[in-house]
Amino acid sequence: MSYKKASLYQCSPETGKNTFGDVLARIGNNVVRDTLMLLRPEETETGRINVGYTIIYPHCSTRGHEHAPLEEVYFVTSGKGIMEIGPDRFEIENGDAVYIPGGEFHRAENPFDLPLEYVWVTVKRDAEHGEESGTCS
Repeated sequence: MSYKKASLYQCSPETGKNTFGDVLARIGNNVVRDTLMLLRPEETETGRINVGYTIIYPHCSTRGHEHAPLEEVYFVTSGKGIMEIGPDRFEIENGDAVYIPGGEFHRAENPFDLPLEYVWVTVKRDAEHGEESGTCS
């Protein structure tokens, strides 16, 4: 018998009852993700930094949002997906860092069969840079 090499990116998930695809079909919504808060503003010296870890499940996305007083950086730790910032859409993958200017609408989508995972950091701009304090919702 000869060797065989397989890639997670080329495999298809199982189908049927109680699979993730079945659950998505039953809930009828593909905005499915989990976010773990690593640091909140009140836990930092300046009170201006949030750090989180988000997992977007296969064939799901975030709702998308904007936050004028906050700049943001995503660092992809696993998987690949599609990033939407303003009118632009582009692929992101493990190892990519993406800067999102304050006030830009952004959304992450995972059309693939493996989870997309990333660390994100938001920093509240100060009045010196033309922004008032605010919170991210």
